[in-house]
Amino acid sequence: MVPGMGHCDIHATLERAGLSKTSQRVAVLTALVHAETPLSARDILERVSGEGRINRVTVYRILASFKAGGIIRELATDHGENFFEMACRHNPAHPHFYCRSCRSLACLPSAGNQERWIREYREADEAIETVAIHFTGLCRRCRSENAGHPVRRLRGPRGDRRVSP
Repeated sequence: MVPGMGHCDIHATLERAGLSKTSQRVAVLTALVHAETPLSARDILERVSGEGRINRVTVYRILASFKAGGIIRELATDHGENFFEMACRHNPAHPHFYCRSCRSLACLPSAGNQERWIREYREADEAIETVAIHFTGLCRRCRSENAGHPVRRLRGPRGDRRVSP
């Protein structure tokens, strides 16, 4: 999420997407709107568990309806756990960093090129449906925790050196 960008009006967002304002949808959308970082379905369920009758299946159904309505972006990871964040003017497309060790996902500041790329492709009459830029590696905390462990060096497909955990 982009800090300092404000928040969407929850009820107006649901209305624009043609979705009824159920207490469950409002709870899930509230969790996403106020999240500092993208959330997994598990994270969302933990945040809304006290909001009445809501279970894992309901959370996934709500997320699917939000995605279909263009309210959220789904961010896939290499480990199969996807994350979700708002897709609005308050949270424009931006890159993410995924730690393959602790499996956290962090928002990175925009390099400023994404909007230009999107504009250029749209001007070229390309139909852009999603923009996803993400980096995978080890976060600072996991790197420092693994500092005492030996790192194995591998040869890549072109003979270049790569580091393996």
